[in-house]
Amino acid sequence: MRASVRRSIQALLDGADMVTMLAGAASGAVAGYTYYPATFDADLRLAATGAVALGGVFVFTTVADSVLAPLRRRFAQADVADMRAAAHTRAAEARGVAVPSGLSEAVDQVAAAAEDDAARRAAQAAYRIDLSEQLLSNPGRWRGYTNGEATYYLAPGTVLHYSREENERGIAEHRYTLLTADDPTPVPVTNVRDILEDLVPRARKTAEDLDAVEPSTV
Repeated sequence: MRASVRRSIQALLDGADMVTMLAGAASGAVAGYTYYPATFDADLRLAATGAVALGGVFVFTTVADSVLAPLRRRFAQADVADMRAAAHTRAAEARGVAVPSGLSEAVDQVAAAAEDDAARRAAQAAYRIDLSEQLLSNPGRWRGYTNGEATYYLAPGTVLHYSREENERGIAEHRYTLLTADDPTPVPVTNVRDILEDLVPRARKTAEDLDAVEPSTV
């Protein structure tokens, strides 16, 4: 239901409350004044009329509340939902995330969030292979993808790949593998030392290749 329509109906309900109170008071006053014994004192008659009028207000409002209670709850829930949506919108805008103007923009935002989520999950779970939490725990060094995977650039031609899979018991398992340009076979990584053992020979071979090339260029 649109907010404008809801506000109009809410105003009518508020007006109905006032009408109910007036009707109850009037009915009680008429009943009290009409059926009060005329032989009794006039001041007591006036006081009794007022008491009956208050009783009429109570009866009328009680009946009206019981009838309108479901409708009031519906509007109250809608108001709470609107307030929550407005709060979420303000929070998103405060974080610099604009409210999407259409489905295409929403898809772009969710895709960006999925990539960031994957990068952060890779960094957060990296303590499993790097307890130092100095190198691989920085989410800014990870490149996340919408499929939940992420890569960490280590050196030219060498990246660390992250993926998450569920085992036969439905428990998520974090997997880290080393990918190199000269060998397409993923190498499982269970310790940061595994990365070091791969990079050191590469660095040594690169240095040897440079030493072999330099004399011929002189």
